[in-house]
Amino acid sequence: MSKRVIKGYVLIVLVWLLYITLTVSLPKTIIFWIVAGFSVPLLLAQIFTLHTIDRTDALMKDRTLDYPKLRISVYYSGVQFAAGLLLMIFAAWIPVWAAAAIETVIFLLAVVSFYAVETACAEVIRQKEQMQDIMTNMQDFQEKINRLILHCNQEPIQNRLRKLADEIHYCNPVSTDGSLEIENETASLLTEMEDCALAGDADTFFVLCDRVTDLLRERDRICKDKR
Repeated sequence: MSKRVIKGYVLIVLVWLLYITLTVSLPKTIIFWIVAGFSVPLLLAQIFTLHTIDRTDALMKDRTLDYPKLRISVYYSGVQFAAGLLLMIFAAWIPVWAAAAIETVIFLLAVVSFYAVETACAEVIRQKEQMQDIMTNMQDFQEKINRLILHCNQEPIQNRLRKLADEIHYCNPVSTDGSLEIENETASLLTEMEDCALAGDADTFFVLCDRVTDLLRERDRICKDKR
């Protein structure tokens, strides 16, 4: 168990001790026990949130859920503690059904909030992953050119590769259905360019490089028309 979890448990225990100290002397009415019963989900939510945000092996996409969950847990704790304390103090003047309704509403709002955060963050993550997928080809091209610059020992070829890298850098990073055929052809030409560069065949390399440049510009035109 990490130090952060231990500190979290200490904080939870202190908060609950304070809450129990304030409420233990109050009359044990039906409303008292209703509030006590609705406090159990709160304690479980606090423990769950504590362990969720402490995951050391969590992926970054999981981390995007942690901060909203923590805020909801804090708000839920504050509202439940305040409402529960007031209901127990004024139990003599509050109908049992009203107290049960208030506690139920607080609980349902917390559940709905947790669910809404899960749903909203899951959608954001899905869109990011989808965007990442359609940007993969151009990123692969950029990485391949950069690696080739490092491994090539001919300065004219290196200079041309740098210009091509700049061309790719300023291309539209998002692929479309119409650009996939061009990207596949570009990938094939880049493989041939790599072979030529490493073999020192500058003439063939420059011809292939011109062809790739033309394809990239054609791809940009297609992507622009698709907007």
